Amino acid sequence: MSAADALRVGLFTDDFYPESGGVGRSVQLQLQELSAAGHQVTLFAPTSRLAPPAECGWQGLPYWRLPGTPSFLCSLKAGDGLAHRIAAEHPGLQVVHSQNERGAIFLAAKVAKLLNVAHVHTFHSNYAGTHLSSPAVAALNSLTYLDWSGRWLRRLVAGPPAGLDRSQVVAPAGETRLTARDWRSMARLASAVDRFTSPAQFVIDNLIAASGGSLATRASTVPSGVSEVFGRARRSRARGPVTRFLSVGRLGPEKRTAVLLSAFDSLGRDDAELRIIGTGGSERALRQQALRIRHGRVVFLGHFTEAELLAQELADADVFVLASHRFDTQAMVLGEAAATGTPILYCDQRLTVGTSPTNALLTGPSPAELTAGMRALTDDVPRLMAMSAASAELGRTLGAATMRDNYLEVYRQAIADKAARTA
Repeated sequence: MSAADALRVGLFTDDFYPESGGVGRSVQLQLQELSAAGHQVTLFAPTSRLAPPAECGWQGLPYWRLPGTPSFLCSLKAGDGLAHRIAAEHPGLQVVHSQNERGAIFLAAKVAKLLNVAHVHTFHSNYAGTHLSSPAVAALNSLTYLDWSGRWLRRLVAGPPAGLDRSQVVAPAGETRLTARDWRSMARLASAVDRFTSPAQFVIDNLIAASGGSLATRASTVPSGVSEVFGRARRSRARGPVTRFLSVGRLGPEKRTAVLLSAFDSLGRDDAELRIIGTGGSERALRQQALRIRHGRVVFLGHFTEAELLAQELADADVFVLASHRFDTQAMVLGEAAATGTPILYCDQRLTVGTSPTNALLTGPSPAELTAGMRALTDDVPRLMAMSAASAELGRTLGAATMRDNYLEVYRQAIADKAARTA
């Protein structure tokens, strides 16, 4: 690729880089793939726990965060002075890409406005899904920040492209009052950027529905790719006599690890093991719950920062289990599990990346239904072997190059749209 064809991209994230779960791994993969293809990428991330990427340029930025709170409550400062400094130091940026709906989207919008360049945003989070697991906090967020943020951003950009008036913002069919309000708020945010993406089709569908269809031409579904690290992992643990279940994710109520522990307890098998990777605010309560399990073994492994270690744990598991229900967007770890050749047990039919009828067993969300799924797979070793082969085959189709090319297409469309409006 010639230097003239290379894009100059700024990636803005509020999360700790690179250790903030699926979003962090997605951002890391984006910058690695774009840089390897010859594009000039600069990462803008909080200075907290920042591990500077070797593949591209980077700038640690000041942030807001209450001590001890998780990474998803961290927010880049988005003051005018900081935006002017970034614009002055990076005048060649052609597109900015924000990854969170906190300070990152506001700072990226200000930089884009100062440089008169395109602004792309990715919706990684499903705020409507938090009403099931954390109703009080979710309701407060719906009525305050999430409701205000879209209005603030639209005022900031001083006239967003393509119309989205109040009459067009309608509730998606079948949504409750507060979840519908969340989708309307997110649609307002989407209306203030040039292009927006999500790794999940249902997020894109709901944002378009919430806008009365007016945002359809600016939306793209771009599933997060899977690092080749996971495809290279090979099982090192012999099969049997213990069936190993593995869970990976933040230990918070929205991930429903407590439901998974209840299901494992009901399984009642001494020849079963549940390994849990992750940390979070619910960890202490979950450890106490695990102590009361009468049969089998539960092991908490903490947070993994190295992809190679996570890949090996996935490859050595007999079944990867995801108890999250109607919260995750893509659940990037499903694709990573598939790439390591690991069978999957899950309970959210909207999660389609990394799952198929041949490599994954879909159950209902209750503990009893998850227990039934565990029991069915524990007692059927030939089925596990077949699912493992199917996972490996599916995993080979989830490479990061497809994600990179999809994002490049979105960037070029956003740049062209911006140039046409400017002209």
